[in-house]
Amino acid sequence: MPAAPGSQFLAGDQVSAIDGRPLVAWADEAITRLLEPDPPPGTSVAFDVVRDGRSIRLDVALAPFPLGRFGSAPVGLLGFGAGVLLLSIVLLVRRPRSTALRLLFIGAAANAADIAAWSTALQPTDFRFGSPFLVAFGLAPAFNIVFWSTVVHILTIYPVRSPLSVRQPILVPLIYAAPLVAFAVLVAAARVGAPNSLVWLDRSASVVGLVASGMIVAILVATAAGYRRASAPVRRSVRWIAVTLVVAAVATLVLLTGPIALTGSPLLERTFVSLLALPVPIAIAAAVVRDRVFQVALLTRRQEQIVAAREDERRRLRRELHDGLAPTLAGAALKLDLARSVVRSDPAASEAAIDEARAAVRGTIQEIRRVSRELRPPTLDSLGLVGAIRAQAAALRSEGRSGAGPEILVEASSALAGLPAAVEIAAYRIAVEGMMNVIRHAVATTCRVRLELAGDELRIEVLDDGIGMRDEATGVGLRSMRERAAEVGGDVMIDERDGRGTVLLARLPVDRATLGPA
Repeated sequence: MPAAPGSQFLAGDQVSAIDGRPLVAWADEAITRLLEPDPPPGTSVAFDVVRDGRSIRLDVALAPFPLGRFGSAPVGLLGFGAGVLLLSIVLLVRRPRSTALRLLFIGAAANAADIAAWSTALQPTDFRFGSPFLVAFGLAPAFNIVFWSTVVHILTIYPVRSPLSVRQPILVPLIYAAPLVAFAVLVAAARVGAPNSLVWLDRSASVVGLVASGMIVAILVATAAGYRRASAPVRRSVRWIAVTLVVAAVATLVLLTGPIALTGSPLLERTFVSLLALPVPIAIAAAVVRDRVFQVALLTRRQEQIVAAREDERRRLRRELHDGLAPTLAGAALKLDLARSVVRSDPAASEAAIDEARAAVRGTIQEIRRVSRELRPPTLDSLGLVGAIRAQAAALRSEGRSGAGPEILVEASSALAGLPAAVEIAAYRIAVEGMMNVIRHAVATTCRVRLELAGDELRIEVLDDGIGMRDEATGVGLRSMRERAAEVGGDVMIDERDGRGTVLLARLPVDRATLGPA
């Protein structure tokens, strides 16, 4: 056991009994004494100690709460845990809506709690008097597992959301529940075969190492999968995070958790292994800062693209007004002038001129309606977003193969009124494009369109039971949908549904404060 300055104990002493009872007996009954009041300072306790192969007895007076136990923890390890926690708090304050940073904060808090509980270690008096350190030490494995689970969870959404997490919503709860359940089952099994509580505690350390090793393997797999599904620009932006994470995970597996699972003790102390993991939060911080700069630059480029598109649209409207509608209206005016000049001398010619002018005006009205529809579908104003999509779904059904398109079902929550105009038109265009892709390429019998507000985003899902993804289905149409989503700060993902068709998911950010009444 460790020896403090001035203590009667020496380094290497092994406590075999306290107050005449074996330490094993105190350990077996420790839980029952957690609620007992602590003895007053100065209470004398007799320790039977094995020192250099000889048994001796030491009478030691209890001191006040030993704050020095916190100071005995490795400074580097505590600094690492506190540094990561502080970093996560700073990042979360700057970007409170980032799900990845929320998870990073939860993981950092769990890691700091685990480090604090683990570093203080257990002392013989903790078993004798039911110290709160027993509770902390018992909760440390749970904190450790939650930390690893948050890392796996982050890797399912960053840098690119995993399609599996979209198809299987139960995946995220399993990431947290499965390791904890496995740990509880293995610890219970270790208790059955252990002759006493001290042996059980020793075996529980191996269980923690085994579960943590499994989580690290999952982290390595998730890192590789996330890197593969990311596009080339995204890979370049997260390359150093991936490298540092893989190095830290492999080092932890080989030097710490793996040896603990196999032999009960690590090859290197945890404080040294943590130094190998230190580049991970540094790389994450750098990526967040770079991503913020990238997002600002991306937003600037998008604004430039929107301005350019707006100017192109103005030129097109000016051309149609100048070259199409203006000459037509000018011709109608000439016809009316002709009719006025001959209305008394040649009534028949005047009537014919009026008919021609009326036809020209009707054609102009139709042209104005066409231009108006291209700017914004009128059904959005008359029927709302959901009604407009349902109307378009009914119109598109007859355009399927062999004249019989798939059955299209549109499902939506009732709270979609008052969406921002940009989000509404983007959602409509994406949903229509998704349905058209199903009709043209999927050879499906059913297509399901779902719209819902989830948190601060509008989710549009287009699911079908067709033949899956094809090259033509992921070309211009998907690029158009991604561009429309990007204009409002959203994204679009498309993936196969385990051979049973395709799922398209669009996520468009929505400020709930701007929503109108449902």
